Amino acid sequence: MTEYQTTLSENTPIAITIGNFDGIHLGHQRLLHELRAMAEKLQCTPVMVTFAPHTLMVVRPNMNILYLTTLEEKLSLAREYGKVADSIIVHFTPEVAALSAQDFMDNLCSRFTIRGLIVGADFSLGHKRMGNVEFLEQYGQEHGIEVRALSLETDSQARISSTRIRNLVSEGQIAEANVLLGHPLVLGGIVVHGDERGRLLGFPTANIRPEKHKLLPPNGVYAVGVTVYDNASGDSVEASTVYNGVINIGIRPTFNGKERLVEVHLLDVTMDLYDKYLRVEFIERLRGEQRFSGIDALKNQISMDVQQTRQILASRRVSH
Repeated sequence: MTEYQTTLSENTPIAITIGNFDGIHLGHQRLLHELRAMAEKLQCTPVMVTFAPHTLMVVRPNMNILYLTTLEEKLSLAREYGKVADSIIVHFTPEVAALSAQDFMDNLCSRFTIRGLIVGADFSLGHKRMGNVEFLEQYGQEHGIEVRALSLETDSQARISSTRIRNLVSEGQIAEANVLLGHPLVLGGIVVHGDERGRLLGFPTANIRPEKHKLLPPNGVYAVGVTVYDNASGDSVEASTVYNGVINIGIRPTFNGKERLVEVHLLDVTMDLYDKYLRVEFIERLRGEQRFSGIDALKNQISMDVQQTRQILASRRVSH
């Protein structure tokens, strides 16, 4: 049997959408909003069905898969931007990947009371992706499930997809990626102890260690917003406050560093962040990583980065 992790109680009637939903971009958000409308009409609970790990990590194990959102980030963004709080997480294994579309749906229906299903027009599931919209519509008719396929979300250039957004992030085009996401690119992590070199420079930083397969933008400096939580589940300390910050991703060549680090500096606030969970929202790329002639040159540049960040975040607040 397929293993599921879920927020649902037994026998709750549900309407579902199924997918990896990497990034919870504008296309996903539209799907989630339509799912809520369908659930309201059918008088049941809207539920996002997703997979852990990401399906490609199982189907193509030799590929180095990097994703926009961890499972926790995905669920949090679905609540925030899709207004869908409930989820079913399918433990994705080679055995699940080998299931036919019929067997996958039969498994799901044996465990949950499904009244509705909404997917994108190009959606397919099951072994060899045989479970396309036509199959699902037929399956729905046989099992009393209302099935609806949604046309794909596009912008002026092309279809909005996680792949397209991952490419933009990989190139450091954060502002462009954020437009397609419909929200800032996020990065979450627990603050760990570093060498405290930032403190000696007069710019104390919090070091966070992202998940191994989390896609990071290229090495460099970025203007960010930062929310502080007690732990990764999002229990709030100062959750209503988004602090202005600067993040540095890189190896710190001025100090002949070798390890890639992620260091966050909060502007105008001092607090003990060790063991706290930071949610970082990328707003704009300031510059690439540089090697400086010495400490003073580096400190001058950091001061300029901070000033530029203030201007970017202040103008963003006004425009919003």
